[in-house]
Amino acid sequence: MTEDTSPNTATASLRMKKYGLRIALALLLIGVLGFLVVPPLVKWLLVDQLAAALHRPVSIEGLRINPYTLSLQVDGLAIQEKGGGDKVAGFEQLFVNLESSSLFRLGPVISELKLVGPELSLVRLPDGRFNVSDLIDEFMARPASTEPTPRFSVNNIQITGGKVDFDDRMLGEKQQLSELNVSLPFVSSLPNSVEIFVEPAFSASLNGAPVAVQGRSKPFSATQESELAVELREVHIAPYLDYLPLRLPIQLVSGAVDGELKLVFHRGEDDHPSLSLSGSATLRDLSVKDTAGAPLLSLKQLHVVLSRIDPLQRVFAIERVALDAPEIHARVSPQGTINWIDFFNQELAARSPPAAAAATAAEQPAAPVSWSLDEGRVSGGALRWLDESHGKPFNASIEGLDLGIRELDGKGASPAKFELAMRFQGEPWIKGGTLSVTGGQLDLGKRRVLIDELKSRGTQLLLRRAADGSIAFVQPPVLRAVAAARKDPGAAWEITVARNHAEEIGLRFEDAAVSPPATHTVEGLRFDGENLSTVAGSTARLKTSFRLNRKGEVELAGSVRALPLDADLKLAVRTLELLPLQPYVTEHLNVELTRGLLSADGALQLRQTGSGRVDPAALAGGFSGELTVGDFQAVDKINSADLVKWKSLHLGRIELRLQPDSLAVGEVALSDFFARVIISREGKLNLLQILREDGKAQPAAPAAPPVVAGEGKALAPVGGAAKPRMPINIARITLQGGDVRFSDNFIKPNYSAHLKKIGGTISGLSSAADSSAKLDLRGSYDNIAPLTVSGQLNPLSPDPRLDLQADVKGIEMTSLSPYSGKYAGYAIEKGKMSLFVKYRIENRQLTAENRVFLDQLTFGEPVASPDATKLPVTLAVALLKNRNGEIDINLPISGSLDDPQFSIGGLIVRVIVNVLMKAVTSPFALLGSVFGGGEELSTIDFAIGEARLTAEAEKRLDTLGKALIDRPALRLEIEGRADPQSDPEGLKRDRLQSKVRALKRQDLTNKGIESGSLESVEVDAKEYPALLERVYRAEKFPKPRNVIGMVKGLPVDEMEKLILANTVADEEELRDLADRRAKAVLDGLLAREVPSERLFLLPVKLVAADGKADVAAQARESRVALSLK
Repeated sequence: MTEDTSPNTATASLRMKKYGLRIALALLLIGVLGFLVVPPLVKWLLVDQLAAALHRPVSIEGLRINPYTLSLQVDGLAIQEKGGGDKVAGFEQLFVNLESSSLFRLGPVISELKLVGPELSLVRLPDGRFNVSDLIDEFMARPASTEPTPRFSVNNIQITGGKVDFDDRMLGEKQQLSELNVSLPFVSSLPNSVEIFVEPAFSASLNGAPVAVQGRSKPFSATQESELAVELREVHIAPYLDYLPLRLPIQLVSGAVDGELKLVFHRGEDDHPSLSLSGSATLRDLSVKDTAGAPLLSLKQLHVVLSRIDPLQRVFAIERVALDAPEIHARVSPQGTINWIDFFNQELAARSPPAAAAATAAEQPAAPVSWSLDEGRVSGGALRWLDESHGKPFNASIEGLDLGIRELDGKGASPAKFELAMRFQGEPWIKGGTLSVTGGQLDLGKRRVLIDELKSRGTQLLLRRAADGSIAFVQPPVLRAVAAARKDPGAAWEITVARNHAEEIGLRFEDAAVSPPATHTVEGLRFDGENLSTVAGSTARLKTSFRLNRKGEVELAGSVRALPLDADLKLAVRTLELLPLQPYVTEHLNVELTRGLLSADGALQLRQTGSGRVDPAALAGGFSGELTVGDFQAVDKINSADLVKWKSLHLGRIELRLQPDSLAVGEVALSDFFARVIISREGKLNLLQILREDGKAQPAAPAAPPVVAGEGKALAPVGGAAKPRMPINIARITLQGGDVRFSDNFIKPNYSAHLKKIGGTISGLSSAADSSAKLDLRGSYDNIAPLTVSGQLNPLSPDPRLDLQADVKGIEMTSLSPYSGKYAGYAIEKGKMSLFVKYRIENRQLTAENRVFLDQLTFGEPVASPDATKLPVTLAVALLKNRNGEIDINLPISGSLDDPQFSIGGLIVRVIVNVLMKAVTSPFALLGSVFGGGEELSTIDFAIGEARLTAEAEKRLDTLGKALIDRPALRLEIEGRADPQSDPEGLKRDRLQSKVRALKRQDLTNKGIESGSLESVEVDAKEYPALLERVYRAEKFPKPRNVIGMVKGLPVDEMEKLILANTVADEEELRDLADRRAKAVLDGLLAREVPSERLFLLPVKLVAADGKADVAAQARESRVALSLK
């Protein structure tokens, strides 16, 4: 090639060399300035300006500028506290590389920014201010800039090895953020970079826990679209709670957070922002206490997987929540506050917006909240409950809580599924127990809970009744009243359990309201139910069995409808002990149950007749079946003796009905029974002392003695109408092997009687007015005297009828000697007694016969008794006892049941007393009631002046003779009497008649005719005038004469008057008349074979008739008076 040597070429070459030299010199100058001159100047200016701006000493170890690469490197920047001292901030190195394109882009463009080892030391002083608060205050005081965002672009931003130390002298804590690394590709406001995602990265160690954040963002775009991914590892959150703006009333003892979360922000075209959070977070080893140091919450792990959480759009979608071993402590204070509610109330109060802001927010309708939970799981959970609002603390707990729930959302479009299992207890009321739910469905929209199967096992419950009758169990807490906004509760929730199974359930009931306190137990309860529901009209099937009070076996099965109530159940009870019921018996009765077993088998029906709440008084239904009380024994507590016992009391074919009420029993069988009747030493009957007299149960006041009229009929006012009664029908009652023992400890010596082998039947017992039951009973008295009772009765009818008869034969009366000694004054040596009674009630009127037959009753030695009657008992017995040693008495009684003073016992006593009084005061009347004659047997009447027995007298002597022969123990005293006023005239007439009969007897003798005794001579009316005239003429007294001096003939009556007027009858003749009368009676009785040793003549007595004009009255003293001994 040929070299170009032309002048133009040389000139151009020289020019190029000049330019090159100039450029080289410029570059050299720039290099000298950039490397040597400018760095010290910039360093000085930078230190000076920073120190002035920060008001703190600033130092830089080195500053290098590369003018050729447009880079700046600052080494060892340190900012000290005011006035010098500790280092506040600084870094090891800052490298900045500026792009030359900044010139034509009209804004700085940095290709790389690298910060190595930045450090910041923050100190919070005890007054709450920071060591850099002055800088913050100065910055905040600057006015906001109104200029547009400047143009810039910073690329390849890197921060490595950073560290932040925080010394909190107010709380006495120190925090450190170390290993701080930040990577940011670029931040730019240039138009061509606004729509490019910025993808920052952040990592650090927060107090040793790694934290990583990555994201991307368009911070200067219209949508401000941003994404942030946060990764946390073992971040302990306890040290940071103190820096929250709100002071929480809790202490966070421990807790660490792991998480991988993604936060997305986007502003839509309608300017509605969206802030979406997704990812997962895990909280481990959380322990929270309240301000007093009491446990509040702890958990092993809480794991949450978020589908989408957008609080701005009110969307909360959670994919999964898993709680591992959570333990919640809830407490009700003595003031009635709940710790958790207090915590939330305080937090809400702290967060409450000002009233104006709240009013503004209230005016803006909030969008509906959309929430859902795909799956939730609680494992090993526990709840501790402490209630101190009742004075005595109550502790309850739930252990081993396992809960799973799926497909739960707030819209309630479809039911959520859930399962549950747990253990629970609440001492002392609830011990042990497990509960599990499988196949559960929760429908929030329809407010419905469906459970496929509910199981429980081992629960032991305690129920107590206090002395005041209040029931003690798990009481709801007594909460302090708080104002609450009224809210429509909506429709009631419906809960349905398809299958329910419970086993080994127990209940202990302690009753202190009775004395002594009672305890009842339910053990081994097993329950199986189907379709248990709160839905009105649904019917459940159930079956349950349990042991009641150790031995009792109870089974119940059937169907139940809750609303309205309709139950149809089968009931079976086996060997249920009655002894635990003793305290309830003692409360009202002076009786102590010592044993007894109850068994029952039947069907129970209950139906609610009205609507609304169940009223027990309005229930319909009934019981059909049988019931048996066996091996029963009750003791009389007052007398410490057996009261009643039996082997078996069986009620068969029971039909009890409610609404309308009725009772029908097919059969009642009582076998091998025993009853004890006792009269105490104080004279009180034990049967009347059964009811306690302490105010809880008072016996009825004793009835006054009945008022008995002339013939024993009770004077009775008309009673009130009977109240309606439940219809009762008992087809048959059977008694077998009965034993009744009577003891009288009041009498001395004591008396005992024994009714044995009691048996029989009562058939057709009914409360119907037209019904009558047939009674047939048999037994024996002291195993010697047979006893029978038979007839018809209807005691259940409001208008009772009765037609009964009973008899007992051959009771040994020596056992009754204590009574005869006390009340009669004599012991009984021997004798037997038989009784026959017949009672009839019709139209509420009682008529009764009480026949008493005593055989060979013999009194022994007299007994000194202040209660003995003063009546001559031996005389009464002698009057009543016949010649065979028998006493046969009939005691009829009558009365009205409507008489308020009516008493059968009172009537019988009154009649017996009347018999004894009659026997003593009117013995002949008593004999007359047996043999006839009445009171007339006490006298034998004679004609005036005569001693001859009249026909009436002969009749009386016949009756009296029979009575004396039949009553060999009686002695008769005969007292002849004469009347000084009436009997002399009779004596005169009798003497006249004797003279007349003597003349006729002489005439008969003269004719050779036998005439017998003078008293046997009969004078007829034709003969009498001639015989009287002969007597008249023979008398030695002046007589009327005619003109010739002859005795004048007179009529019969005038002759009688003259004879009687001239006849004298003195006292001696009267006494003779009385004596002859007595002997006439004596002879008459002797003639009737009455033994002479039982007949005694008493001195005669002259008794004046007190001037009575009545002849009949005067004749009463012309008699013989009789008396019995």
